[in-house]
Amino acid sequence: MTVGNVVASGASAAPLTTLVSVSPIYASFDVDEQTYLRHIASVKDSADVPVQLGLANESGYSRGGTVEHVDNRLDAVSGTIRVRAKFDNPDGMLVPGLYARVKVGGSTPHDALMVEDRAINTDQDKKFVLVVGGDDTVQYREIIPGAAQNGLRVVKSGLAAGERIVVNGLQHARPGARISPKTVAMGKPADAIETAANQ
Repeated sequence: MTVGNVVASGASAAPLTTLVSVSPIYASFDVDEQTYLRHIASVKDSADVPVQLGLANESGYSRGGTVEHVDNRLDAVSGTIRVRAKFDNPDGMLVPGLYARVKVGGSTPHDALMVEDRAINTDQDKKFVLVVGGDDTVQYREIIPGAAQNGLRVVKSGLAAGERIVVNGLQHARPGARISPKTVAMGKPADAIETAANQ
């Protein structure tokens, strides 16, 4: 409203102003039932459920926050539950209405075997990697991949810590063939044929 406007009262009157919280700022989002049961349900009252937020112009998740509120009922139509997370916003970059990607994680940290996605191949409905044995012979190994984390893919089963896998030059490596591998660190680009799996 500006000087000279007529201000009315009552439920149908236009608001004089809108108050918006910007620091901290809140992000509301819907979580599917499986994510709720796995990460939020058991710890929702402890305020320890970590949440990461990424903006539309970011490829990763630049800001961390915590779950501040969880709705008390599941939407039976969509199979989701409403969650609100709180984020500090000291630089004022986050403003209400921005599109954001939210990642929820609440499980206990654990050791995991991780490899680059480009080392994982598909054979019909199976996922596999090419393992380099002690005699530098390539072997086919079926695996069960998990979630991506920090640019690498978790391997749930099928691969053991310390085993070497083919990362580059997959088109030249065939099961049973003997190769001359060059070991490099996982996650770093290199002109190498194979690398050691990190734990």
